[in-house]
This record gives sequence, structure tokens and C-alpha cells, in this order.
Amino acid sequence: MADILNLEELHFLGIKVVYKDLVDKGYEVLNVRKELNVNPQILAKKDDKFQMIVVKTAYYPDMGSIRPETILQVSKLATKHQATCWYASVGIANANGQTDEEMSRPVKDGEYYINFKGLMPFPKNNNIN
Repeated sequence: MADILNLEELHFLGIKVVYKDLVDKGYEVLNVRKELNVNPQILAKKDDKFQMIVVKTAYYPDMGSIRPETILQVSKLATKHQATCWYASVGIANANGQTDEEMSRPVKDGEYYINFKGLMPFPKNNNIN
């Protein structure tokens, strides 16, 4: 039986999907952090403006979700550095799965269905000081 992607591997696969999309759209990627507990994961630049991108990835049928404390933390950091915040939600499925249960188990070096609809505006947080 093939090894299922662990959370770190799933997260990094989501980051690679977003990274490729950014490069394809003309962003200059300045830094990528793949650790689960580090936000934002990607620092990029486009049109001479800094962009902070939070990437969250989940197993099929879910999509990555952002926590309120992450919104607050990254929003403060972006304000300090005059950057724009973006959120990238990614869902990954095992393309060879025949059932929902099998699709929810993407395997290492397998084939995947990727659900990513592009960068979304960062959720608003009214508690930012």
C-alpha cells in the first residue's frame, strides 16, 4: 500500500501549486516557508508592491481554512511592511481514488486533483491595531 501524504507533505504540495500560479502570473517570489506553523508561507512582489500569501491546504473534500489568529498576525505584519495580504485555499485529492474515502488519501508520488481557485482577498479583521 502506498504512503499517504502526511500534513507537512500535503501543506508543501499546496504551497508548490500556489508558487507555480504566482510565477505564471508574473510575481517575483522572494521567500517561501514550508513550515506548518509559519505564516505567511510566501512573500512575493508584483508591480513594486510586497504581497504576503497565506497558503492552507486540506485533504479532499475539504479546502484549506484560515484561523482568526492567523488573520490578525499576518495583517499586523503586512501593515508594518506595507504589504498586501492574500489567502490561498487548496484542496488535494487522490486522482486514482474510486470512492470519496480513497480520494481523501493522496499518496506520495501519486496523481492528484487540485482544487485551487486563485488568490482570494484576505479576510477582514476589525481588531487590528
